[in-house]
Amino acid sequence: MNKNTLVINALEEIICNPEHDDSKLRQYFSSDYQQTINGHHLDYNGFVEHMALLKNETRHMKLSVIASAANGDTVFSHHEVAVEKKQGGYASFEVFAHFTVTGDKIVKCRELTRMISGNDNDSDLGSRR
Repeated sequence: MNKNTLVINALEEIICNPEHDDSKLRQYFSSDYQQTINGHHLDYNGFVEHMALLKNETRHMKLSVIASAANGDTVFSHHEVAVEKKQGGYASFEVFAHFTVTGDKIVKCRELTRMISGNDNDSDLGSRR
């Protein structure tokens, strides 16, 4: 599987699945994974906590990939995520992400995320833990 497909598959399977699934995270992400979102840093354990919290707070998330490109071990993605919250309400986010892939695992992501619509209290949803 090429690196671009690996990243897009990871995004689709993890974001769009309404249930938190540690095995899916381990399938796609290295245990040494590092992520920076709008200046906030998460290691692998922090990322797992973040995804578990998202699944706990949301009913459904939909991914729309606008563009992606790969070169060597780098994949860039421009995508949007539409969120339906369990407590009611909706939000949408635009994401620009730079992934680094080693072998068949994502090892790093540097991401800029901005809320397009929704309640201001959810503006940190992309990095909340």
